[in-house]
Amino acid sequence: MPSRFTIIRTRLTTMDYSPRYSRLAGELSGFKPQLEKRIIDSNSINSQWAIQAKELVKDAEKFLEQNKIDEAWKSYHAAQRMEVFAMPDAERLAHAKSLLREAGKLNEWRKEAIADLLGKRTEAITEVPAVATLIHAIELKDEAYDNQFYLNRLSRNLFWLLSGLLFLVISGIVIYFAVIISEMGNNYSRDLNLTGYIIGVLLFGLLGALTSAIVSTRQLTNSPRISELGSSQVITMSKIFIGAGFSVFIFLLLRSSVAEHIKLFSFTISQPIDYFAIAFASGFTERLAQKAIDLLIGKEKTAEKKKENV
Repeated sequence: MPSRFTIIRTRLTTMDYSPRYSRLAGELSGFKPQLEKRIIDSNSINSQWAIQAKELVKDAEKFLEQNKIDEAWKSYHAAQRMEVFAMPDAERLAHAKSLLREAGKLNEWRKEAIADLLGKRTEAITEVPAVATLIHAIELKDEAYDNQFYLNRLSRNLFWLLSGLLFLVISGIVIYFAVIISEMGNNYSRDLNLTGYIIGVLLFGLLGALTSAIVSTRQLTNSPRISELGSSQVITMSKIFIGAGFSVFIFLLLRSSVAEHIKLFSFTISQPIDYFAIAFASGFTERLAQKAIDLLIGKEKTAEKKKENV
């Protein structure tokens, strides 16, 4: 019997205990004898559908060993669809009714497409659907789940990246305040030089940009569509750096002589904390930088630039 240490090490160093891996491994384990029984009962050992189904199961197991979970699920779903060729009429009819009920959980266009293939209501399905029709309807359902799994993986990877960066930025802010308070004490708001201001503004601008990116990624997971562009680490990182750049721009604008002639805020800014709070807002949303640019060069010129770009 393995020791507790061995079990913990196995959990941490292998995929055997990850939810998706464990679920698929269990599904394949239960599906293989079910498939063999169906092949024997239908006397289909040499049938093309049976040969292809077995090959797809092997592919799923191979992908699972290689930790290619998405590919393994697709092969497993395809193997399940092969079974339709051996289903008797009564089973195909029951499967169609069950599939129509399950389609209610899918997005609107997939639900309508399955309804168009099988029928609008389960009570209305009285005729046995053709094999090709039922396979196509099942494929629409499987594709929806495969897409959702893929989207979840993209989002999870992005969450890990953003969480790691957020930890580093928060650690940097803690170190930043520890250093300036140890050197300047309570007079840091009076003695802080321009370099110290810019470092603080950059850190809080990055904090705001990272927070905005995490919120956007959470909203992305609720979308029924795959958006690889929105999940791209390169695109997300560019947004973070743009947010940090905007925070520095707003700070320099507020410290310049131009600030006397434009009314960017209705409140007075005097303390470093004020600038840091504004830096966070500048990193979080681009609207603040856009407002500053409108005030700086005029809304008409900004509108003309947009028209030129179009």
